[in-house]
Amino acid sequence: MNILKEQKTKYQTSAFSLVFGLFFASFGSKVYANDQQQTLVLVGGSLTTCSSMSPKNCLSNKQISGKQTNQYRLNNDALSAIKTNWPTKNKKNRQQTLKVLAQIAREKSGVITKSDILWAWRDLDNKLLNELTDSEYNFVIDSLEVAVLNTDSTRQKEQVSTSDNNERAANDILDFVAASLKTTTESPTILAVTASSRDPYESADFYEGLLDFKGVESSWLPLTPALAKAITSKQCESLDSLRTDSMGVFNRETIYPDRIKAEKALCDKGVDHLVELIENATGIMFNGGDQSLTRKVLFDDNGKQYPWTHAILQRPLLVGTSAGTAVQSGGKNAYGTVPMISNGTSLAAMREGSFAVSAPSERCENECGDKISADSLTYEKQGGLGSFTYGVLDTHFSERNRTMRLARLLADTGQQHGFGIDETTALVSIRAGETALMTVIGKSGVVHVKSDAKNNGAISYWPAGAVIDVTKDGFNLAKRTVDNALPSIKIPPLPMQRFGTIFSDAKLRSLVQAMCLTQEQQAVAQHDEFLLDLNATDNTHYYRVNTSSTGCAVENLAFKVKTF
Repeated sequence: MNILKEQKTKYQTSAFSLVFGLFFASFGSKVYANDQQQTLVLVGGSLTTCSSMSPKNCLSNKQISGKQTNQYRLNNDALSAIKTNWPTKNKKNRQQTLKVLAQIAREKSGVITKSDILWAWRDLDNKLLNELTDSEYNFVIDSLEVAVLNTDSTRQKEQVSTSDNNERAANDILDFVAASLKTTTESPTILAVTASSRDPYESADFYEGLLDFKGVESSWLPLTPALAKAITSKQCESLDSLRTDSMGVFNRETIYPDRIKAEKALCDKGVDHLVELIENATGIMFNGGDQSLTRKVLFDDNGKQYPWTHAILQRPLLVGTSAGTAVQSGGKNAYGTVPMISNGTSLAAMREGSFAVSAPSERCENECGDKISADSLTYEKQGGLGSFTYGVLDTHFSERNRTMRLARLLADTGQQHGFGIDETTALVSIRAGETALMTVIGKSGVVHVKSDAKNNGAISYWPAGAVIDVTKDGFNLAKRTVDNALPSIKIPPLPMQRFGTIFSDAKLRSLVQAMCLTQEQQAVAQHDEFLLDLNATDNTHYYRVNTSSTGCAVENLAFKVKTF
């Protein structure tokens, strides 16, 4: 199905001039006069950034100096350590793993990559690789990793160069973050929390570089699950074992000694110092990865907030990308507790419903349990941080076709509103006094899902540049956006056909955009046993907000999914 070609255009979002000027001119030059005023920059993931480890994101594939990849070595010392320190009692897995690794070592000497190891392992014994527990698998990979060093034996770091980004939309988002920080205070600071990663120490270099704005003090905050447990129980001397038990990471003191040292130093200073450090920060950014891991630094094992969680909630600026955005959902609204989505596909959601359980492992293949599969829709019933209480946040949205998984979660939990943010795109939510506004910046758009019943409701699409009014009755395109809409363009009507495989890739977004541009009132699509009806009602409106291939705004397009 090729509903609408995703063609490149000359359109680029002017986040700073359009959006930043609009909001902050309204709120004054120093908008954060009290704790009630806050900006959320919620990125849908894929914040395409040029770095030494991601030259594909650089202009002309420019190679930035710095660490280019993680390195691994299979030698006698590594194999001996694996044999001695095997993390489980499964001797069979240990014996077979050592046999496979010894074979790989004979074939691949010297420094190799993780991909080299895994491809060779799959060729030799793929069944064993799949049967390892997460703890065993992570232990082996971490134990084989070696430090990447400069010629002077110092640790080589990943370097970031945002000025060389080949995706302008990513810079629009970063410019907005930097400007928000500088408008808030004369001496802004931002802390990066990388707890969404299984290995938060590995991610630290990238996020420090990403947030290296002129006139802003930025640094990595070693707020890891291990530190959270150690600092609250005064067990800083047990950080190594807590790191293994609570995070499933091994050998990090060898690979990232400076990060481990910083984590220990922060722990030794105690809870009060950590709270004060956060209270003195202007902004905090949460990285992408797994939101269930991020939640571990906000709530203890009993679901109780850690002493610093409230301080995080009060920061003038909170930034998230992917998992760091999803974890912002939480708190309570008129419909009850706002849950946090954690996993799943649209097809699995429609077939199975949702499960209020932990997300399955990334390594889960086929059945992960009696009912939960790798594709199952799972969620955290008590929600995440709770900075965003309007409804459920979802990410990588149109690209991974997640509309129906979000709609099903809303229906199952009684929530009315869901917000799905596309990649390299940010939903900005600003509250200042009694005023609440949203806007979209970056590359594509945000899907607003309103649930009426299971597989039934309405969707809106807010492209980059759209401003959204937040009222007690819901969320609507602002008058200024409607008044500034571009003229309609002449485009052939949609063909009279049933569009296929609609819940794959970004096909649903393409169909909705095509309906908007052609002013189409109805469309029918299919995917396996599901039939999707899209219908314009008296409340449906179409507006061209920008000239990009995702620039057509849609308000309240009714949807219904049936099985046959």
